[in-house]
Amino acid sequence: MDRRGENLIRPLMLAIGLHIILLSTFFIAVSPEAKTITPPPVVVIQATELTFAPSAAAEARAKQKQAEVDRKQREAEEKKRQEDVKKQAEEKKKAEEKKRLADLAKAEAKKKADAEAKKKADALAKQQAEAKRQAEIKKVEQAKKAAKAKADAEAKEAAAAKAKADAEAQAQAKEVAKQQAADEERKKAAALEAERVKQEKALEDAFKQAEAEARALEELKKKEEAELAVLNALASEKAAANVLDAMTTRITRAWRRPVAFKGGLEVYLRMALASNGELVDVRVVKSSGDVLFDRSALTAVKRAAPFGEVKQFDAATFEEKFRSLTVKFRPED
Repeated sequence: MDRRGENLIRPLMLAIGLHIILLSTFFIAVSPEAKTITPPPVVVIQATELTFAPSAAAEARAKQKQAEVDRKQREAEEKKRQEDVKKQAEEKKKAEEKKRLADLAKAEAKKKADAEAKKKADALAKQQAEAKRQAEIKKVEQAKKAAKAKADAEAKEAAAAKAKADAEAQAQAKEVAKQQAADEERKKAAALEAERVKQEKALEDAFKQAEAEARALEELKKKEEAELAVLNALASEKAAANVLDAMTTRITRAWRRPVAFKGGLEVYLRMALASNGELVDVRVVKSSGDVLFDRSALTAVKRAAPFGEVKQFDAATFEEKFRSLTVKFRPED
């Protein structure tokens, strides 16, 4: 037993003894014999307040217990702090994921809208090009009709003028013959001969005039044919240019950008076509200096073939313009 136990027993025994004495005095006082018996003198015990100092082991245990409590409290606080940090991180991650999904949806919507706008723009450009081509064709047809109408009108005017001249010549001849017959009855034979010579001369003059008019009509016809040939050549050149532009556009659309493409490159390609637009051959005639870019251009041409637009031209135009042609491929154009 330690010292602290010994210090507690002593006052406990004193307290018990004091209570026994007090109880004994009470019973003696209330008993019948107590009336004749003189009570004993009261023994007064002075109670002293005792203070017990805790032992070193008790203090160590108390400190250890308090340290354990403090440790558990710190661990609980640390655990709560980590849970709060984890919760905040999860909430932040959820917010970032939500923002990422929103940005992704926004980018996808923009990509879709851009593709739709490009598709509409391409369709509009194609419609405008077709309308322009039809207008050019219509303009050429109108020019042809106007030239033909002009030539027909001039021919009719020339025929009318010739008929009028013949009629006037005949009327004049008749008038002269009538005057000569009236005035020179006696010189009938000479007059008839003179009239015959005159008529022959008139017929010769009329024939010469008819030949001149025929030559004029022939020259006019040749001029008309030359003008028509120029118009046809212009229309053919325009149509060929439009078809070439359409072919270049289709090749550009079929082109796929190579990896690490820097831009600013161009390559010249020699294409050989069949009359139905099928691609017979394609090769590089002037390289860009980048092998991957040259190969991508060749692949784009093969992917864009066949070029059915060339079927609209006659054999001569096809042979001249499209049997073998060289195109410059530059994606930025």
